[in-house]
Amino acid sequence: MTEKGLLQIMEYNYGNLIKVERMRKNMKQSVLARGVCSVSYLSKIENNQTSASEEVLELLFKRLDIDAPLYVDLSEQVQKIKIDMRELLKEAILTRNDRLLLPKLLKYKDNPVVNQTKELYITLMITLARFGLMPNGNPQHVIELGWLENQFDFDNTLRYKLLKCLYIHHFQSEEREHALKLLEEVDESLPNSHIPDWEVADMRYIMGAIYIKYKDYLQVIEHTRFALSYFQDHFYIERIVECHLLIGVAYKRRKRYLDALSHYEKASKIAQKTSLKDYNGMLFNNMGDIYFLIGDQEKALKYFLESFEYKVDIRSKLYSVMSLLEVNSENQNIKGVIEWLNIGYELMEKINNSEEFTHHFNIYKYEFVEPDKGKLITSLKEAVHYFETHDENYTNKYALWLARELREDGKYKLATEYYEKTVAIMSRWE
Repeated sequence: MTEKGLLQIMEYNYGNLIKVERMRKNMKQSVLARGVCSVSYLSKIENNQTSASEEVLELLFKRLDIDAPLYVDLSEQVQKIKIDMRELLKEAILTRNDRLLLPKLLKYKDNPVVNQTKELYITLMITLARFGLMPNGNPQHVIELGWLENQFDFDNTLRYKLLKCLYIHHFQSEEREHALKLLEEVDESLPNSHIPDWEVADMRYIMGAIYIKYKDYLQVIEHTRFALSYFQDHFYIERIVECHLLIGVAYKRRKRYLDALSHYEKASKIAQKTSLKDYNGMLFNNMGDIYFLIGDQEKALKYFLESFEYKVDIRSKLYSVMSLLEVNSENQNIKGVIEWLNIGYELMEKINNSEEFTHHFNIYKYEFVEPDKGKLITSLKEAVHYFETHDENYTNKYALWLARELREDGKYKLATEYYEKTVAIMSRWE
């Protein structure tokens, strides 16, 4: 490669590097450009519309504390580094060993070859963003990736759109309509991409998980089955368990309880025979839900208790407490309700942001432990208001409960408002 060709490759990514580092520091273009170049010229550099001189690059690098040599022989390193980064992502996705693999990926942030090559730099940013949306990841990487959106090719545009959907799903629920539009664009374009099968399987799983939020359970099942087929063919055990869980949830929401139970049982058998017993807490809770819904309260109680015993995470154990309150309430076992309510309050003291459980527990408190019709109705109203922006299932449950209490009190007009709320929710589900 000639020196001129090499320089073009190197400078071609300097705009991305400068833009990202400037925005990470919350620095305005006018501040960075002062005494170095005009703001309009800096804008062209950042958007890769011009090749800056070596002198300008050095001044910009110095102001941004970027330590990157301007000349490095890239020819033999680019492809190897790209393969290495992609293999780290593949292993993290397929084996869920992202915590062990992230430090290896982070080493590339200071790699001069990565920082000077557009293809490698964007590959790194996309990979960091995907890691960022894994459990305990740093979602800020998704925001930083968005700064380079106009630099993506077709495949990377699809990757970014889906990551943005997932980010909105977790952190910006008010943008759900925009996320749905992006999701539909990815769905339409994915068959025309050159994204490898292992990554497509992961993307399909993510799409299935996001469609849960939109109550489009047929889409959940379709996309997750696609992912399941790949994971089964290549024997990625943990991903198989995750797929069965997700499909089971979709079937449960469609009230196809036996189909849901079938998938939970498949996942449970796999978990029992492997090192994935940590999934048992979640699986047993879901299986308990199914037995509760089909009226087998004895089996429901059995699975809810086993779920509680398996779980370690406090918040997760609190969800099992919720299930145990429901089944004991259904069985009119007041002693059981009181026992699990006390356990729930004790666990709440160990976590931050326990508002969700406060609403749940107050309802059972004023229904069973300290019966008070006025406080029960107030608690139900507060719960409906809270869950309208957090969980439609509990909104429906507590609105229906509240409507019944109001009707018994002779407040028919107000009761009708809450009945209408439940009808609207159930219509959306249909």
